Amino acid sequence: MIWKIVLFQDPGANTPTTYTLNSAYGVPQQGTPGLAGGGTPITMEGRWAVVKGTRQDPDAVVYQLNPDDPQKAVSFLKMNDDLLHVLTHDKTLMVGNGAWSYTLNRTNNRIPPQANEQADPAPEASTRPPIPPMPIDSSVLGVFEGRTPCHDLVFEFTNIAPYSGCTKIKWRLTLYQDLTTGAPSTYLYQGTTTIREGTWTIARGTDSDRDAIIYQLHLIRSQQPVSFLKADENHLYLLDRALTFLVGDALFSYTLSRTAASAQ
Repeated sequence: MIWKIVLFQDPGANTPTTYTLNSAYGVPQQGTPGLAGGGTPITMEGRWAVVKGTRQDPDAVVYQLNPDDPQKAVSFLKMNDDLLHVLTHDKTLMVGNGAWSYTLNRTNNRIPPQANEQADPAPEASTRPPIPPMPIDSSVLGVFEGRTPCHDLVFEFTNIAPYSGCTKIKWRLTLYQDLTTGAPSTYLYQGTTTIREGTWTIARGTDSDRDAIIYQLHLIRSQQPVSFLKADENHLYLLDRALTFLVGDALFSYTLSRTAASAQ
């Protein structure tokens, strides 16, 4: 399902007024980012409002479409000014899969990435190395999947050489913990053609949220880890080096979803 939502506000008071939603759903068109036959279109418009509270956080900021009609109301958690995440009816984050997330990215203030004429061409298809066995004395904390846009940080972590025309990179991230203590131990990244292993730790706090839980994946020969915000038990958001959210595009987000959703 493809979403495009425009939220309007009063120019003087900066308060919510109306919205328009143009969407389509259907079967993905193989080899393209679109839907077969363009999909089935949906067009909606109405009023929207800012409300408070999710199941986890009573102070969370929520954008709600059609707030006066509970049967048609649709709610989004405001992650920051550039990211919204669709909420279920019981106010939890809706869980995606290895192909798609339920994160919506702001697109009206983004500068399109410039093509790098010096970049290598797309790598030829190859066989991924054998998947190593689970580490001894470990258990699986979680397996998270997604497809993210192509970013320098993503190339660095996934061991994929940057190439022109890259639109998305596939992730399958397994986090292991100590079988006895439950402490973070190692991780395994599996891509289409590459794997990566290392250790991970838990840190706390960002500039905007001192209580935020951060999963930090450590790289060999790198001073800085790759960090994910733990939004809940089922979602990880890739952060930049300054520990701020990376913002995706109209199709792909920097969100990884647990493959088997944990009960809230």
